[in-house]
Amino acid sequence: MEKNRKLMKNLVDISVMVTQSTNFFEIKDKIVDKMLEVIEPTKACINLFYDNNFKNAYLVCSSTLDYIPKMFPKNSRIGTKLDFNESYPEYIHEAVRDKKIIYVENIFEDPKAIDERELAKMEGYSGRIVFPIVLNYNVIGFMTCFLTEEDSLEEQEITFISSVVSLVALSIEITLENEHTKELIDKLRESISNINEVTTKLHLNNDVNEFMNSLNTQAQKLTKSEEGFIVIDDLNYDYKIFSAIENKKRKKINFQKILLKLHEYEQNGGYVNDANYMIINEVQAENYIYYKLKEGNKLLGCIICSNNSEGYTQDDLNILELISKQIVLGMQLYKYNQSETKHKLIANELNILNKQQKLIMNESEMNLENNKDLYFYHRCATVIGGDFYHAQHIDENKVAYIIADVMGHGIVSNYIVAMIKGCFKTLCYNYQTAADIMNKLNQILYDEFDKMDVFTTCIVSIVDTQNNTLDISNAGHYCPIIIDDTGNISTENNLCKKNIPLGVLEDTKYEHSTISIKSSAMICMYTDGIIELKNQHKEEFGIERLEQFLLKNYKLKKDDFIAELKKELNEFAAKHNFDDDILVVCLSNK
Repeated sequence: MEKNRKLMKNLVDISVMVTQSTNFFEIKDKIVDKMLEVIEPTKACINLFYDNNFKNAYLVCSSTLDYIPKMFPKNSRIGTKLDFNESYPEYIHEAVRDKKIIYVENIFEDPKAIDERELAKMEGYSGRIVFPIVLNYNVIGFMTCFLTEEDSLEEQEITFISSVVSLVALSIEITLENEHTKELIDKLRESISNINEVTTKLHLNNDVNEFMNSLNTQAQKLTKSEEGFIVIDDLNYDYKIFSAIENKKRKKINFQKILLKLHEYEQNGGYVNDANYMIINEVQAENYIYYKLKEGNKLLGCIICSNNSEGYTQDDLNILELISKQIVLGMQLYKYNQSETKHKLIANELNILNKQQKLIMNESEMNLENNKDLYFYHRCATVIGGDFYHAQHIDENKVAYIIADVMGHGIVSNYIVAMIKGCFKTLCYNYQTAADIMNKLNQILYDEFDKMDVFTTCIVSIVDTQNNTLDISNAGHYCPIIIDDTGNISTENNLCKKNIPLGVLEDTKYEHSTISIKSSAMICMYTDGIIELKNQHKEEFGIERLEQFLLKNYKLKKDDFIAELKKELNEFAAKHNFDDDILVVCLSNK
């Protein structure tokens, strides 16, 4: 009974490790150590296969072994590469092949282990048990436990190890999903950055051919396609094609036939791998992905990429959808620019929106009680920015303020900014904590954000000048930088409880932290525009440079501080058109 209790307790401890971590490689040794606390074997290791390649088995966990790590030192995060066929006996191959546990009780008597006996003498084991690690019905590795002559394994212990191996598989799955999400985010960031650049060029030089070909190149690159086409039945064109392929290399394509084929599909986009061929360039495309270009219910054309050797995925479709929306937006902008009158009207409306946004933010500069200043520096990358800041008095001692970074720019982002401001002003008078305001903001705005497929990172703060406290809730935003009254960077570990951005999940529960700001000389909050600002060498300004700037200038008065910040950024970037909005908000003690 006592043995079962210990096994169950350690299994629970391992479960907690797995569920609280997103990186198997950070906890793998702890898992094995915790397992070995309560079973007879004193040594164990984990090997993994990568990309369904069974030629090599990577030793990722060997801290409990003696001889093997010396012979095969770890050379990378993913482990030590070993030839699976040459380095492992037949019974381990059998365990992997048949997805079953194999227990060799005596290495020196079992004929399956004859090639392993020399290693067993050096490592000091006489028995070995192999547990295949199975994820989604595929073997991705195996765990082996080594036993001495005095060791033995009971049925309950084998069951316990099997449960641990299942948790190892779960941890690896979490890690893979986490890395996959990061890869997708990096892809989308790259595509959004390039899309914004070519959209700006379209606005400036009105070259629709360059715009379409640039977006087509992005789609082709990000989906790993051999060919990419944008087919347009609009802009006074009859089935016009834009392509990254040179005209002389392109064969004639029956655009009308392609559009008619896609028009039969009910869904707006999709991908096909090895079936339902489409004729592109008079050749059957075995793999292709498409997304319709629609303005309301009107079909304007489509974007098609073909022949990805690895096959298309839902992630590729998400990227193509993003690009298709920007194509439609660019087409609208191009048509507007054809008419000088319409262009002037649009420019005038954008300038009005820009002035409105400045007025919203300018009213948020204020002198607070207890010798505190709240001020900001804001610079738009385009006419209308997606960064937003607003502050307002709750009572004579409390001021609530919000900093938001809305995905994208332009009229949509301005619309979102207006919604956030309106909701925030109302909620400040009805809720007492930053978390309450943030939670209610998400509930109110989620449906609208979901319809427009947007989100925003933000921070909500409440300054209490009477009690010298700052209450803060963080929705996926950068953490503030705090300079204490001794002129050093403060390390408030409880300040930054990050959660996901607003508009991603409807039922997200945001938390808050309250810290003392009595000894804080300055608290600086900012959006990613200043961190990701690049110089001519493609180096980012980064958090470290921002921290050094704050340490050097935090004692300056508001106007002098902002003047120095402008100078610093202009000298670093050496250009006048920044790629992203820049917003820096400072709460300082005079």
